[in-house]
Parts: sequence; structure tokens; C-alpha cells
Amino acid sequence: MKTINLYLCLLLLLDQACLASPVQSLQAIQDAVNNFAQTALEPGGNYQINTLQIDPRLQLPACEQNLDIFAQSGELKPGRNTIGIRCSGSSNWTIYSTVLIKSFKEVLVLTKPLNKNETINPEQLKIETRDTATLQQGYISNLEEVINKQTTRFIPAGSVLTRMHYAEPTLIRRGERVNIQSGKAGLMITTAGIAMADGIKGQQISIKNASSKRIIQATVINPGLVSVSF
Repeated sequence: MKTINLYLCLLLLLDQACLASPVQSLQAIQDAVNNFAQTALEPGGNYQINTLQIDPRLQLPACEQNLDIFAQSGELKPGRNTIGIRCSGSSNWTIYSTVLIKSFKEVLVLTKPLNKNETINPEQLKIETRDTATLQQGYISNLEEVINKQTTRFIPAGSVLTRMHYAEPTLIRRGERVNIQSGKAGLMITTAGIAMADGIKGQQISIKNASSKRIIQATVINPGLVSVSF
């Protein structure tokens, strides 16, 4: 009987020793994750950060060092992020939490549908604040970037404009008669030609000289005008 009582006493002492071991504060972990999310994002942004609560039943040995917080993907981005919390001390544990980030920016939104090859103008656009985590990459915030550009496809009203929606306008069409300009300032020669392909500003396209029938490469300057350098 004495042996059993001694065994029970040892178990009780061990249990009490375990209970006396310091436990890591979950609030400290939560605060460290929140601080990491606040400081890792680009300054000056309009963010909404939601850190999911760590399981309150979790019992971790108290970390003797500062917690190491890191983004599993390498960087924080708008949307869902997995955040690691690591203790590198004698306890040596790692857990993961989730941070949801909304990043709000002003973007350009179409007020009316646009067909393919239409020219974009300010009257067709408005500025709205949107969560960029819900948007396709390449969204546009600067109005000057898209004015007088040409649509590459049909775009419904209410769409957030992206770089996939537009291109430089076509200044010259295939089969169109153009002026071929060559020479230098003060001594410029102009001859007639026919475009063999569509062209945007600054693009080199094939032009047939209307007189010699020779095919040359010329740079698109303006509607109906190309330039040849010798």
C-alpha cells in the first residue's frame, strides 16, 4: 500500500510541475502577427486587416526569445495569407495563422459598354474604390494612361479596366494609301505608297512604293504618314 501511495504522490508532483511550467501567451502571438501584418505592407495604403483567432485551447511552452513571424509565401499580398509563428529557443515550436488583407485603391470603371476597336475617352469612365484582391492583375488607376487608346475586345459596362482591354490605336490600315517621308529636316522627300499591314505609332510595317512597286520598311508616324531612314 505504501508503494502505491508513493507512486500516486510522484504522479501528483509531476502533474503539478507540468502545470507550473510557463505557457506562451496566445494574445502575445496574436499581437505579434498583427504588428507584422501592419509593418510588412506598403506604407500609405488603404488596408483592412483581419487576423483569424488562434485556437484558444492551444498550450505552447513560453518562448524565451522574440517570436519569429514570417509570411509562408515570402510576402504579404491582398487576399488570404498564411503566417508562420516560430519559436527558436529551447522550446522550438512553429504554428501557423491566417491573415486576410483587403487593399483598397481607386480604379477606372467603364460607365458604358465598349466594342472592339473603339477609342477610349474620359466620358466612358469613372473612378471607384475597389478591393484589389478581387481584381485581375493590370488594373488601371491613371486616366491619362488609357485616353485615346483602342479597345482590343468587347468590354461590358461596369468592368474594371485592365491593360488587357486596350492597345495603342491603329493609325494605318492595310491597303491604305500613305505618304512615305524620307530625308532630313530642310530636305524632305515625300512619295506615295500603299500599306501592306496595319500599324500603330512607332511600329515598322511594310509599305509598297506606288511608283517603283518596291517593298520597304517604314515607321508609322501619324495617320497616313510613314517615315523611312537611310
